[in-house]
Amino acid sequence: MDQGLQVNRREWGALALVLALALALRLFKANTSLWYDEIFTVVNFVRLPVEQLVITFDSLNNHMLYSLLAQLSTNILGENSLALRLPAILFGLASIFMQWRIARRMMGAPGALIIALLLALSYHHVWFSQNARGYTGLLFFCSAATLAFIKGMEKPGWLIWTGYGLLVSAAMYMHMSAGFFFVSHGVIYAGIAGQALLKRGQETRWPGAAQWWPVFGIGLSIIITLALYAPVIGQALATIGEVSKASAAPGGAALAEWRNPLRAVWEIGQSISSAGPLVPLILLGAVLVLAAGVMDLFRRDPVLVAIYVVHVPLAMLLLYIVGVRIWPRYFFVDIGFIFMALVEGVYVWSRILAPRLRWREQPIFDAKWIAQTGLVLMGVISVGLLVPNYLHPKQDFTGARDFLRAYAKPGDSIAAIGLAGYAYSHYYAPEFTVVETGAELERLRQRTRGHTWIVLAFPRQTLSARPDVKAELAAHFTDMDTFKGTLGDGEIWTMISKDAPTR
Repeated sequence: MDQGLQVNRREWGALALVLALALALRLFKANTSLWYDEIFTVVNFVRLPVEQLVITFDSLNNHMLYSLLAQLSTNILGENSLALRLPAILFGLASIFMQWRIARRMMGAPGALIIALLLALSYHHVWFSQNARGYTGLLFFCSAATLAFIKGMEKPGWLIWTGYGLLVSAAMYMHMSAGFFFVSHGVIYAGIAGQALLKRGQETRWPGAAQWWPVFGIGLSIIITLALYAPVIGQALATIGEVSKASAAPGGAALAEWRNPLRAVWEIGQSISSAGPLVPLILLGAVLVLAAGVMDLFRRDPVLVAIYVVHVPLAMLLLYIVGVRIWPRYFFVDIGFIFMALVEGVYVWSRILAPRLRWREQPIFDAKWIAQTGLVLMGVISVGLLVPNYLHPKQDFTGARDFLRAYAKPGDSIAAIGLAGYAYSHYYAPEFTVVETGAELERLRQRTRGHTWIVLAFPRQTLSARPDVKAELAAHFTDMDTFKGTLGDGEIWTMISKDAPTR
């Protein structure tokens, strides 16, 4: 159901203000320290010549289209955090605009502007917009392709389905996890195509389902995607195989935990942990409001709602079968729909509660007031969750580096363990020693005249996977400073040996 008639100047102006606010929030502190995945991407992919970049896929960290765009950005602006993250920022803005378009056809102009504003203030949307990875690009292309899918079902033609094929292939080239989202397109298409065959000759809301144009669009997307990945298809399959085997390897227990679907739920809870004791209430309220909104939206546009509802369990199932870790970020493409359902749910619950909240047989509040209060509360919660995003970098590699350089004395040694070793040796501090085992750390400590300083990233995962390092640290080192990060397990620990060896 398309509620979007002509957009007037006032609405364009309001949208422009929302996008300007979104841009400001995403540029603010976008030049802080890169985190591990961003560093890995820069070192291994962004710096490659284009002709080598497009034939290299030895890690899932290479979001192919994003790496190309980040290279273009750094060629123009120089290699710095802001330049590397700029494509993500711009895709973040574009995705808000696209979500506004989708919301407008279902909820009208006021509802669409509310969705755009909530996305502009969203902690998760800002976080990913300041992340030099392909997730905001994935959100934009998946949203645009979904809108094209719906329009192509309603008014089929070669132009809309050609656009669909291009958008799907762009999403796939941005990040291969787009495939899990577009499987839901295929499932829904199969369902409405089957329905169209059963009701052949009858008037239908989705005439495209009974024509060949969807097959053309889907086929085009497959052909283009295969052509783009043709130079790296062998590497891609090998890389996915290596990732799926990682949790079964010795020491892989820490990775196996991330394949548990409940881990994704835990991560979502952690991301709003700044709300403290209110977290359970926020989650319970969100579920109730979300469910009401989904049901109400389904009555308006069942195909669009079904795409998003089917995607989440289907993606979890496919990720589990493939053996790839179930990261919450794989469901970032659903954020716009989630906000749509939450806003619609507020309106639904306001209509339910208004006639029941009475004093002496008179309504205390009308539905409009309850809805407006609920939406304001959502905005306040969004701002409250957003503020901590600016308190720390995702991972404060530079803060820890500067601390160690300032306090280490002549004769001291500085060592980085595990993934921190990669970040420092390849990017932020090439002079730091890299140690991987407890034995290496012990030898370094013994031959150092002064104190041995340690820097450790992803401490929970690192110490779980390296019990020998954990034992050496517990026996001979003491904590110094901890540098917090907004990334899960994103703290950077610094430690110092308890006593310098006597010589």
